[in-house]
Amino acid sequence: MPSRRSAALWVLALAYAAGIFVLSSFPMPEAAGEPVRLVGTQALHFLEFAVLAFLLSLAFASVRSPRVRSKAALLAVAVAVLYAASDEFHQLFVPGRQGDAVDFLLDSAGAVLGGAVQFLWSRRASRVAPVSGTSPR
Repeated sequence: MPSRRSAALWVLALAYAAGIFVLSSFPMPEAAGEPVRLVGTQALHFLEFAVLAFLLSLAFASVRSPRVRSKAALLAVAVAVLYAASDEFHQLFVPGRQGDAVDFLLDSAGAVLGGAVQFLWSRRASRVAPVSGTSPR
């Protein structure tokens, strides 16, 4: 049985992915288009999938299997990139949206960053030795 922490991380990652799907299902409203252009749709694509890969990486790192945990970032990036491809394909069928190879590349680059951040963060955390109250340090 998975731990509560692991279950919560999986729910969070899957809810975030579902949010991406729902938001991609709506046509881009003209009124909302201007603020999005100010931030840049490219930055939004990049950040959206960086967060997804980060959350997926945390979820994969929380499973019991050491084999899966050791490859958490890689698995997360792979899943996020596949999800990005499916998202761009999905947008081909949404009025006012389009599937775009550049968006897919930005999504993928964001996924790589999100996985790398979690990998480096977990690696740094594992190197820091806990200090007990009786430590001579």
